[in-house]
Amino acid sequence: MIGDAPQYQELVTLYGSYGDDELIELGRGIADLTVVAQEALKGELTRRGLKIEPAGEPVEARVRSEEELSEMRTYAATAPVECIFDFQDARAVTAAYYALTGEGVEAIVVSGGARPDRQGPRVVVTPKDAERAAAILSRPSAEELEAVREEAFEGFDLPKCPACGEAETLLESVDPVNQWRCEGCGHTWLEESVSSTS
Repeated sequence: MIGDAPQYQELVTLYGSYGDDELIELGRGIADLTVVAQEALKGELTRRGLKIEPAGEPVEARVRSEEELSEMRTYAATAPVECIFDFQDARAVTAAYYALTGEGVEAIVVSGGARPDRQGPRVVVTPKDAERAAAILSRPSAEELEAVREEAFEGFDLPKCPACGEAETLLESVDPVNQWRCEGCGHTWLEESVSSTS
């Protein structure tokens, strides 16, 4: 194992909590990660049997020199407030970093330990990208959208298929009444026809 063992174990745990799609996306930018993070990510990808398809832009084109990274870190320490986006944990900051770089916004991740007024990690962007970064990061994440969807349907039970009793049903249309389709047998029915027979 390379590098700091506690940091490596923390990253193994973190990457183990990621979904397959998140890991693959992270793997596309593996050259931007530290050596320890690369090793932890490679291990998790191998454990799951996942392969990384090359992104549109070759990874080598995104690799920064030590001098460029040093300049970015120096800038990050004194960046204007509107260029700094704080996050609770490594998973959130990683997702933010890839959301930004995926949209062509240059960003750097810095840990929160350097300044006493900031506890969590942060993403720092240049002033020219600050407004665009704020717009990108204000979009809800897939997890937030799922939480909103679950909250909206809390207490609502999907109807079971009248033909086979399957609970996996899809709402296909709502005009003039709800039309449902069974994922199991493919049967379709109108909601009012079921309610009128009960």
